[in-house]
Amino acid sequence: MVETSVYLTIGAIAVVLGMVAGRVFAIEGGRGIAALLAAGYVGAGVGLMVAVLIGPPLTLAAQYLSPSSATWFDALDVAGKALLWGAFAGAAGGTAVGIVIALLPARWMS
Repeated sequence: MVETSVYLTIGAIAVVLGMVAGRVFAIEGGRGIAALLAAGYVGAGVGLMVAVLIGPPLTLAAQYLSPSSATWFDALDVAGKALLWGAFAGAAGGTAVGIVIALLPARWMS
């Protein structure tokens, strides 16, 4: 249960920050597929950074506070999987906002 809460927290933060960073690059990417790919790429990078900065301390704190924590190696395993969740969640957020930006009318971009 502790692992799931860490994954969900990392994922939620990564989606929000991936959308924020992806929006800027989607607007600069112009129209069409370039906006979509730029937003997804930057969103994945932001999600990875969120997982690197927040994942290990959050995982270690959750394992320390959990009465069912076995070893610190379990916590490090969860932190490693949080990198994957952060990258995927950031890419999903960036791609979602890239789709929205790519579908907006051209007059809104000026």
